[in-house]
Amino acid sequence: MGIKASVNYILLWLCILPFYGKTQSHLKDEIIRFDEGLPSDYVRQLSLSKNGYLYLATRRGLSQYDGYRFLEHPAALTNITSLLVKNDVIYYHDVYNGLCLLKNFYDKPKVIVSNKYHDTDPNNDHFENIFVDSEDRIWCSDFNNIKYYNANGSRGKVFFTDKNADKIKRNIVFLEIQKGEIWVFTNRGLYVWQKSTDKLSIHPDAKLRSLNYISALRINKEEVLFGTTTGLLAKYNLITQEIKQFPSLPGNDRIIGLGKIVFDGLNQTLLYSDQFVYLLSDTDLTPKLLYKTQGQIINEVIVNNETKVIWIATNKGLVKLFNRYASINNEMLPADFQKPGNMLVDIAEMPNGDIYTCGRDNLIWIYSKASVWRKLPLPDENAKCESLQLNGNQLFVSTNVGVFLVDNEKIKKLPIPLNGAIRKCILYKNKQLWILPAGQPVQVYKWPSLEKEEGLVMNDKQFWSDNLWNDIYVHNDGKIWLIGWMPKDFGITIYNESQKAFTEVSKFKANANHSMFSGDYYNRIAPAANNNVLVSGYGGWNLLNANGEIKKLLNTKTYDVANDRVEGITEDHNGNIWFATEEGLNVYNKNTDKVIRISQIDGLPGDDLIYGFRKLKNGNLVVGVEYGLSFIDVSKIVRSQLVNKLELCGIKINGKTINTNNPNIELKKGETELELLFSSLTYIDKRKIIYRYKFKDETKWNYLGNKAELSLRHLAPGDYSLLIEAGDNMENWQSKGLLVKVYLPAPFYKTQWFLFLMFGLIILGIVYVYRYLFHQHKIEEQYRRKLKDAEMQALRSQMNPHFMFNTLNSINSFVIEHKTEEASEYITTFSKLMRNILDNSKHTAISLDKELDTLKLYLNLEAVRLEHCFEYIIKFSKDIHPESLKVPPLILQPFAENAIWHGLRNKEGMGLLEVLIEKSDENILHITIKDNGIGRVAAGSFMPSQFKHKSYGVDITSSRLKLLSSDSQIVIEDLYNKHNQAIGTAVHIYLNMIY
Repeated sequence: MGIKASVNYILLWLCILPFYGKTQSHLKDEIIRFDEGLPSDYVRQLSLSKNGYLYLATRRGLSQYDGYRFLEHPAALTNITSLLVKNDVIYYHDVYNGLCLLKNFYDKPKVIVSNKYHDTDPNNDHFENIFVDSEDRIWCSDFNNIKYYNANGSRGKVFFTDKNADKIKRNIVFLEIQKGEIWVFTNRGLYVWQKSTDKLSIHPDAKLRSLNYISALRINKEEVLFGTTTGLLAKYNLITQEIKQFPSLPGNDRIIGLGKIVFDGLNQTLLYSDQFVYLLSDTDLTPKLLYKTQGQIINEVIVNNETKVIWIATNKGLVKLFNRYASINNEMLPADFQKPGNMLVDIAEMPNGDIYTCGRDNLIWIYSKASVWRKLPLPDENAKCESLQLNGNQLFVSTNVGVFLVDNEKIKKLPIPLNGAIRKCILYKNKQLWILPAGQPVQVYKWPSLEKEEGLVMNDKQFWSDNLWNDIYVHNDGKIWLIGWMPKDFGITIYNESQKAFTEVSKFKANANHSMFSGDYYNRIAPAANNNVLVSGYGGWNLLNANGEIKKLLNTKTYDVANDRVEGITEDHNGNIWFATEEGLNVYNKNTDKVIRISQIDGLPGDDLIYGFRKLKNGNLVVGVEYGLSFIDVSKIVRSQLVNKLELCGIKINGKTINTNNPNIELKKGETELELLFSSLTYIDKRKIIYRYKFKDETKWNYLGNKAELSLRHLAPGDYSLLIEAGDNMENWQSKGLLVKVYLPAPFYKTQWFLFLMFGLIILGIVYVYRYLFHQHKIEEQYRRKLKDAEMQALRSQMNPHFMFNTLNSINSFVIEHKTEEASEYITTFSKLMRNILDNSKHTAISLDKELDTLKLYLNLEAVRLEHCFEYIIKFSKDIHPESLKVPPLILQPFAENAIWHGLRNKEGMGLLEVLIEKSDENILHITIKDNGIGRVAAGSFMPSQFKHKSYGVDITSSRLKLLSSDSQIVIEDLYNKHNQAIGTAVHIYLNMIY
């Protein structure tokens, strides 16, 4: 290279490098290599589908990239030499199959032309620089030819163009100038194909046809931009046929590829060489350097204008180049002043837009877009800045050695006799300078004379010695606020002009609920809308109205805030509260009542933001960070970077990748493990994208975090509908979700048919069992009834002879004693009684009045036989109707007999037998047979030998009643007087009433 050429080279680089440096501050490159999932580090070509997938041609096959994973096509795992995606159809050439196309990445490839390795022509296995025209002709090249194939795969035509081709890759570019006219830019000249003649001819323009081309691009309807193998970059006008040459790049760098890009909101042209990427605007003829590789060789560069990502295919990996922080601009101090711990502690915005800031030293830094940084040292080398306070064009600088005034970049120290550091000073009504010293009372001086004013702040000594005051502020309404740490109170005070003292707002009646204070340690004050005031502190922040009444509390324990030390605070134009902590910047959204964190993943150089903090006049924020300032566009940073896409990228069933992305998934028997792979296809920082899902019948979302996959384990048979959504770290959720339907058939024994069959069999079984049991029950019931009848007959057969035996004994007594008349009457009554007994014994139940008639006949016989030693009474309640009630026959006589023979017979004096009939409840008949005899104890004292009468009737009757009903009861009650002397016995019979 000659001296003149070297000078030009250096001058051009001096022109480009400033732009290079500035552009690099906005761009970040991320290099993806084999160890991060890339199939091969040698990436030959790239192409984008309409829905945002990135397709890669590598030495190890064709793959699809979704920002998270590379999915390799199982039928294209060999070297891919050329790739093109048009209208989502994938055209490619691999060294095993030949020229192929895929209408869907998951399809089986269709081979258009097979490779022919068994002939002597090397061109038959080369199909490179693929291009598809508007009529779906597939154009490509080999060593010597330009050729095309028709859409159906049939051979079109081969055009011989180069007899001395180099056995290296040739950059051949096809441009469709108009329908039916294709221009072919080669390193042996420019050719034109006309459909009308189906011939490929050298271009007629002599200025064009002799050039050796390496790149070309149709930049608009009238112009074509091209680069040559010699480094020439020029523009050709299709209308005027004029060529406009661009300045040469350093070292005559050859532009091997061109593309269109929207950069910084402008339509520009992207150019790239082997190692450099440039930008060319419509108004500037000089390409500007955008990116330099780290030693890699560039094979191709493509642009995704939707996601603002530039993809670079190189021989050492895939490079992703993107505008990292569109909403945050970090401006760092000059390198010489970037010392560890050099934080900018306060910030002020001057009326002309310049930003004044300071660190913990004696330097004031001025930042402006025009001159970037310039420094303004304080006159005292020992000064260390504490805070800045702007008043018009004047800036008060509080330091450890006093207060300085900066006016038009001229600095002077104010002659104020104060010892110790000054935390802050404010100008009140432009007449008084209020100064807050560290650990001392507030001092007031007249402005601008600086005469000290006494008696304006009358708080006692403990107010200053026991508390630590951090900030003083004059509000829009003229009130002065003072905040800090008050161990015995809550740290927020307002100056009371009448009392000439600062008053704690916790003493106000409106703030009686002290739980509304975020703590007792407050750091900073800032104005808010509607004349409100914001105060930040440890534990959160408060919003107060102009009268000091707390209107809002944000507690860092109840809200999702990463750190509880809140320092800088402000309100934006939308009413959202921005506040800084040791763990990043936060914004409270009043509409959602949520806090969003902004941190290093959003572009902040660090998360420790407890230093300078200022809201600018345009509504944006600037915060002090280590070595510099971060300018934050509050509207952009909360705006989503997502492109409202969500695609199902892959499916794994039982751990095996399935070659489909159909969201309607039907599993087979035994397939119970399902893994869904998806992506928002945004390609931004993965940490800024979050995913969630829910089943169709759920209302609550399940959050996956940054993980773009969902595993479903041990699936039960059934239909599942899942909705998956993508959002960003700013809680912006895309409106487009991904609906996945999964069907897992049940085994036959769990199907509805099986259930119907089993249900039918169960019903048949139940019917059969019921009929069988019913039949058995009928048989058993008949058997039990016959058994009861037999027992009853047996009892009655025992009862009748027993009674007849006793009666015949009585008649025999009358005959022996020659009482003929009595015997005759007795026999007549006896015959009536026998007739009743015989009639009644034929029935299991008789009417109560028949049973009572039989009892009366029996009692009359016994009264006569025992010489009328007793009387009897039969009574029943009004609700008893004897003719309609039924009872078992001959149940009263045995108990009456027992009362006569064991109770009344041995009684001195007249005996009485009472039969009382009543209802104990709605369905129970209560019959009482009561005597006033000698009682059971006295009756038991008589020797059994003394009795000629033995009654079996009670035992027989009890057994009969138990057979009739288990609810029947017989209760015997011994009766006593108040002297505990026996006065008789009562038998209570309880029967279920029969109507």
